[in-house]
Amino acid sequence: MMKKLLLALVAMMAATMNFAQNTVVATLSHGTDITVYYSVKALQQAVAQAESGDVINLSGGVFNAASIAKGITVRGAGIDSDNPTYVVGDFTIEIPTDDAKTFMMEGVRCQNTMTLKGAFKNPYFLKSQIQKIEGYDENDAIQNIMIVNCKVLGGIGLRGNSTLNLVNSYAGINYRNENATIMATNCFLSTYAGNGRFDYAQLYNCILSAPSGSPESGLSETCQAVNCVSTRLGGRYYTNIFPASCINCLYDIQGIIKDAETLELTDEAKTTYLGVDGTEVGMYGGLQPYNTTPSYPLITKMAVNKETDDEGKLGVTIEVK
Repeated sequence: MMKKLLLALVAMMAATMNFAQNTVVATLSHGTDITVYYSVKALQQAVAQAESGDVINLSGGVFNAASIAKGITVRGAGIDSDNPTYVVGDFTIEIPTDDAKTFMMEGVRCQNTMTLKGAFKNPYFLKSQIQKIEGYDENDAIQNIMIVNCKVLGGIGLRGNSTLNLVNSYAGINYRNENATIMATNCFLSTYAGNGRFDYAQLYNCILSAPSGSPESGLSETCQAVNCVSTRLGGRYYTNIFPASCINCLYDIQGIIKDAETLELTDEAKTTYLGVDGTEVGMYGGLQPYNTTPSYPLITKMAVNKETDDEGKLGVTIEVK
């Protein structure tokens, strides 16, 4: 698997060398076959040709969004790299129920709305930034949506009987969720819309804040919170932040956020406000502290010899991290 990924990355980098620096590249890996696509339409072209189980690697740069109906993997160059991968435009993910493969996305900045539709299982979003995640209608039943080390800036609004696991991530809350259920562990949850509210949620070791929303927003009486902390960020706070079912939660604790951009805690708060596992509450505690470095190797430097060797081949030196 590692060899195939490196081959895809080498193909992508080699192809890019023949174009201007602002050219974006997508490589489609199907078994040992690798196909390369260029331009802002490269992701759309790769998705159109992909089969279930294939992997699409994206260079840094801007790609037009493509709706996805196959259990494929999409990998970007990271959301905090020197040249992040951006996907622009709304798109839908709806995997057929008979598709044995699961959908996965990592290292991508999705600038618009992603809609999850249908009744498939186990979509996995890792180390990505997504503007908004929406459900489609009351018939949705997407099971075990995993969102790990991500930021969902504009909020999550699942519908139907979908289920979500949110782990070491940031999410805005601005939708009621019908019968969808949510489990959030070591997350930072922020509401900034007047009706921003979670229903049927279980929260563990989370921080909740309301930078500019209704004081009544947050969690409904159907939720449960354990070892959670509410804080003011931008001057607003909840009057009913926690439901009746709350264990060891602290209300309206001020001055615990060191950096409003990264949402890191102050040094004192890190050792004062602890989750059930003894690590700090929020995104940087727990078993998977927030980190945006992709889990796969990225080529950071590549050099190609100007002359061929005795066998007519060009020597290539790559640096991977």
